[in-house]
Amino acid sequence: MNVLETSLRIAIDLTPLRAGGENGGAKHLVLALLKQFQVLAPNYYFLILTAPWNHLELAQFDGNNTERLLISDLETKNSKGYVLSSFSRLIQKIVNKSNFLSNLNNKIVAKSNFFSKLIQKIADKLFPSISPLKKRNINLLFCPFSAPTYAEKDIPLVAIVYDLQHLDYPFFFASQEKQHRTKFLIDLLQKSKKIICISDFTRQSLITHFQASQQQLSVVSISIHNRLNKTSESTTIELCRRLGLENRKYAFYPANYWQHKNHRVLLTAYGIYKRQFPHQSLDLVFTGELKHEENQLKEIVSAMGLSGNVHFLGFLNEDELASVWQNSECLVFPSLYEGFGIPVLESMRFGKPVLSSNAGSLPEVAGDAAIYFDPRKPHEIALCLTKISSDPLLFNELIEKGYQRLKLFNDEEMSRKYLDIFETEAVNLPTQTLN
Repeated sequence: MNVLETSLRIAIDLTPLRAGGENGGAKHLVLALLKQFQVLAPNYYFLILTAPWNHLELAQFDGNNTERLLISDLETKNSKGYVLSSFSRLIQKIVNKSNFLSNLNNKIVAKSNFFSKLIQKIADKLFPSISPLKKRNINLLFCPFSAPTYAEKDIPLVAIVYDLQHLDYPFFFASQEKQHRTKFLIDLLQKSKKIICISDFTRQSLITHFQASQQQLSVVSISIHNRLNKTSESTTIELCRRLGLENRKYAFYPANYWQHKNHRVLLTAYGIYKRQFPHQSLDLVFTGELKHEENQLKEIVSAMGLSGNVHFLGFLNEDELASVWQNSECLVFPSLYEGFGIPVLESMRFGKPVLSSNAGSLPEVAGDAAIYFDPRKPHEIALCLTKISSDPLLFNELIEKGYQRLKLFNDEEMSRKYLDIFETEAVNLPTQTLN
């Protein structure tokens, strides 16, 4: 199948996208996919659903085959979660707000709910309102942030699922949050024609926890490590000087300060390592945007007497991030849970050894191009830091294995797999008249 010769009309729900790094690696994936889609499928039409907080940021994608649609007011939905027609919404408001109904007892209300649903169905049949998606003859709705907010019965839905952390590490979540996430995934499985999993680990998790159909699930690895352009030596030196990393050798951990990222255990491990190599040890560099959590970690670092060796850089732009990568010695990745692990491939691309947790999808991504540790055991992490600091043969071996491993991940191939899925799952809708 040649996607370049196919004409489809795809809506992409980007309303959950936030400024900065709040979306984590998902945002990097989504923006990289959009850029590739525009190049690989010039005959496609892409409708980007935006929100007030990201509409201007996404203007960069405006083009001959792409337009933005600002969603400023969430649509009312029926009991099955589908967007209601305008007439149906009016009927529902009348039923819901009626003083007469509000004064009835529970038994009668239950009956009225039955009749309101019946009215709903009749209204949808007799007075169908053409939704913004159907007005534009949309063949498929793509939800890269998972949420099927604008699902419609007659438009196939394809979504990405990143992980099921709340089921594997439930103690990181409040009870209500766990229930919400579980209900959300059940809803998504019911509404989606296809769910794209970012790793086989995520696919297996959906099967284990929800008995999901294997036919409904596809695995497409994340291949966006080329999104960062290598900076010149002079730029790298200047940017690292501004960030306080001039003449510093350091292990790099680019991750937000979520609990499962395991920064506290890494700091414990770093303290052990630092005692073993007080004068020749690597520094430790963090990036992340959650200020409250960052401040908590800074207090721990201060109490350990390591403020001069642990650097908190905050959220970095792409040039800054590329420069920090280029100036680093290695990646240390102690995460307790990952659906994929984008920094692993970024480290390999920049020619840096990978020290990785053996949890989640990370062994699937890094293969034999990493040295692994149990992320719950600080002494194992400290030992890996010691090895990479003192064994030049291991250092160079990991770099070479990283380059070889990286050949398995290609950004264009990734994007083509998405487009192939879109074409397979899309439907041909009758032409609607644009108002």
